[in-house]
Amino acid sequence: MAQDLYAESLRTFMAPVNHLMDDPEVSEVMINGYQDVYIEKKGKITKVESKFDERSLSTLAINIAQFVGRTLNVETPRLDARLPDGSRIHVVIPPIAKNGIIISIRKFFKEKLSVEKLIQFGSFTKEASRFIQVCVELKKNMIISGGTGSGKTTLLNVLSNYIPYDERIITMEDALELQLSNEHVVRFETRHKDKFGKGEVSMGDLLHSSLRLRPDRIILGEVRGSECFDLLQAMNTGHGGSMATVHANTPVETMSRLESLVLMSGIELPLRAIRSQVSSAINIVIAASRYSDGSRRVSHISEILPLDKNGDYQIQDIFIYTQTHRDENVKIHGYFAPTGVLPTFINLIKTSGFKDVDEDFFDPATYKLEQPPFYMGINYFTGKKGAGGGHGEGGEAIVKGKAREGEEPKKEVVKEEVKAEIKKEATPEIVKKSKPEFDMDEFDISEPKKEVKKEIPKEEPKAEVKKAEEKPKDNIVQSFFKKLDSVADNVQKKIENVVQKQPEPEKKPEVEKKIEKPQQVITKKAPKNDDDDWEDF
Repeated sequence: MAQDLYAESLRTFMAPVNHLMDDPEVSEVMINGYQDVYIEKKGKITKVESKFDERSLSTLAINIAQFVGRTLNVETPRLDARLPDGSRIHVVIPPIAKNGIIISIRKFFKEKLSVEKLIQFGSFTKEASRFIQVCVELKKNMIISGGTGSGKTTLLNVLSNYIPYDERIITMEDALELQLSNEHVVRFETRHKDKFGKGEVSMGDLLHSSLRLRPDRIILGEVRGSECFDLLQAMNTGHGGSMATVHANTPVETMSRLESLVLMSGIELPLRAIRSQVSSAINIVIAASRYSDGSRRVSHISEILPLDKNGDYQIQDIFIYTQTHRDENVKIHGYFAPTGVLPTFINLIKTSGFKDVDEDFFDPATYKLEQPPFYMGINYFTGKKGAGGGHGEGGEAIVKGKAREGEEPKKEVVKEEVKAEIKKEATPEIVKKSKPEFDMDEFDISEPKKEVKKEIPKEEPKAEVKKAEEKPKDNIVQSFFKKLDSVADNVQKKIENVVQKQPEPEKKPEVEKKIEKPQQVITKKAPKNDDDDWEDF
């Protein structure tokens, strides 16, 4: 009853844009102040003639805030809420918003899209949807990436139809947007803190609760903060088949985005450990894009491989959209095809009963399509490595790079092998050219002795010079030694004279005897004196 009253009052304040809200082709209404209103229709943004007056627009913003129990004032000038019909609304007021009150309403469509409709719209092909269905049933963890308005949530809603009906699913969102058709679904929604700063329930809190509620699958509406680390932990600890969306354009950017979100959690881990967690938790990345003509398509279906030896991500594209041209009406044309790269779990697919998904399923020639020129991975049928998928360089896949049975390898591969052999044979020539100082004809290694003999006669004149120079040296030396001999003789004579004159060596023993004699006398006389003394006594 309260929601009905709120909806009626809200339509009163939204009178200038009610007809836009009722138009099923309008996906978003953007109010830039009370005079400028824009809409998004079929992927294109156009300006409409609808206008507000300043008072009615401010009353509309206050009414929305009161219904969701939030305050909207100068201290809290931002509001994120959900309308009664499920549409998501965001409000920003002055002084933050310089154009006046800014309101953006992303409409919530009650009609559910199906896989058949997405195929009809050209978002992807039957083969791609079949491969995604196989990945969902095999419980591969999946991330759906894309920019704003690329259709991530819509694609997640559609792919959830592949989940078996007997599984327990827990969903977590900031604003309820998912429309799952399964019966056993538990839905959680985050809550912002009140005006007193209390009562906040974050996505991380909901994740902690969901892990204790026995989920078969966990689905996050969008990963945008530190809860990414908890999600990766859940994926790595047995909760397979989990799904989430993230803001990123390509699979490579998706890995970097998840890595940065983990770092926001404040957990101090080495970069390689974080990358290992990301690459082991995520199996498949589905990238959605909105092109310049307003169309929304799946651009990549890629598999995430383990890290390489350098700690970098390895990605291989299974399906990819290739743009061919743009016509006069600015409409983009292209084709969506497999790349010829096999998923690493191809054996699991075969043994799980999916007989139609074999090697030929991933060959573009099976569908009479051209080989995509840019992709990441190794083609199973040609053995060639892809030239990148428009999203950076990828690693080599863990698949067999061989040709089909009964077919010869393509000429291009043979040319590459011949070139590789030529390069190997050309290495000694390159070494010779890189060292031009050595002439192999003139430099003979087998006769080193001859070169030594040639050097000997060159030294002969030096020897003659030495002999000529040694003669005066001999005279000087002889005279020097003669002088030394004469000096030595004089010194010896003086020493002999001094020794003869000094009687010291003879006196020393007499001194010693004199020292010994009185000691002996003293010792002998002492008893005699004693006896004499006793006799006198």
